[in-house]
Amino acid sequence: MYYKPLSENQNKVFEAILSKIASNEDAPSLREIQKITGIKSLRGVTLQLDTLEKLGFIERKKGVKGMSVNAAFLKPKEKISIPFMASIIPAGYASPAEDYSDQKIDVSLSDTKGMRNVFAVKIKGESMINAGIEDGDIAIISPQQVANNGDIVAALSEEGVTLKRFRIVDDIPMLVPANPKYKPIIGDFQIQGKLINLIKTEQTN
Repeated sequence: MYYKPLSENQNKVFEAILSKIASNEDAPSLREIQKITGIKSLRGVTLQLDTLEKLGFIERKKGVKGMSVNAAFLKPKEKISIPFMASIIPAGYASPAEDYSDQKIDVSLSDTKGMRNVFAVKIKGESMINAGIEDGDIAIISPQQVANNGDIVAALSEEGVTLKRFRIVDDIPMLVPANPKYKPIIGDFQIQGKLINLIKTEQTN
């Protein structure tokens, strides 16, 4: 299985961990992961683990043997129904938030990383294409009003609601696209939620 937003190596590492733990075994050691995945160095393995932990796929305590997998991924078939913004959140130019209408969509608990208080929105446009977010993809959003520098967020401005990367440049907060054809949104805006996962177009067909 391929998990977004993981890279190829991150997926390999996560699958190695998941396979061992799902088989009621201890988490693999760094060297075991290196051997299974073919990653060239132990440092390379550690970097992938750091990212997996940051994204909420795993949790580490003391040493790799203390590693655990987010329970949602051990029960990937469990489905939940979450709100779906049917009229589309733009990943191009902002559109009026009042045009939205709520529906429901069934997703696996692993799609939401175990979170239940989330909603889904459909992407339109190409302003985030260099972040791997394409027209027609479905974004899973965790509702929140604050974000860290670099997070991809759903935000409401005077122009409407859009999905962009939140940045603070010279103490100025802005919404930055991942496509040079589009300009950042600077000014008053309100963060509505944070992107936690992405369901690719091909997965929904």
